Amino acid sequence: MEGVKIALAHLGISVYDFDMMLDFYTRVMGMVISDTAPLPFDGVTRIAFLTTSPGDHHQLVLVEGRKAEDIPTDPPIGGSRGSQLFQLSFRLPDLETIRMVKRRVEVEGLHNMVPMNHGNAWALYVRDPEGNALEFFVDTDWYVTQPCGFPLDLSKTDDEIITETREYCMAQAEVAPMLDWQAAQADKIRAAQLALS
Repeated sequence: MEGVKIALAHLGISVYDFDMMLDFYTRVMGMVISDTAPLPFDGVTRIAFLTTSPGDHHQLVLVEGRKAEDIPTDPPIGGSRGSQLFQLSFRLPDLETIRMVKRRVEVEGLHNMVPMNHGNAWALYVRDPEGNALEFFVDTDWYVTQPCGFPLDLSKTDDEIITETREYCMAQAEVAPMLDWQAAQADKIRAAQLALS
């Protein structure tokens, strides 16, 4: 949408029963799995990225480990595992807007940030004043299997970040131009939606 700098893009929720919820959203709701694997941070906790849009790697994220807890204050490395709301994610148009958001949240006294390069997106994770995890991200031109990531240095130039990302993506086992991946997803989504009755 023209003129919009920050647009809500997807929602992540923590779940008690990962298999049941994954079955519900795929079988009943007709969503397709873009990727699913254990989180790289602990190698155990499962996460699934689901979509009904070939233009969006994921619209819904399911992560196991929901439980009651206090308002978290630690850095949100990809979200808030354990609470019901995993994260609110906002799509941004470019890296300079991520830098702008970073400056704005710092002014608010929110300094526990985690900039991450996911290959398919550049992201900045931060908590809102009540501890909810927020993700601000920019899509890249590549698809790589998720979850994955490494630190994003926002002090680098756009060209440096793009080059670093391209090299990272090309070194992965599964990589594709985003437009090719989206075309394949469109076929999967069409089949999943046609199967609904």
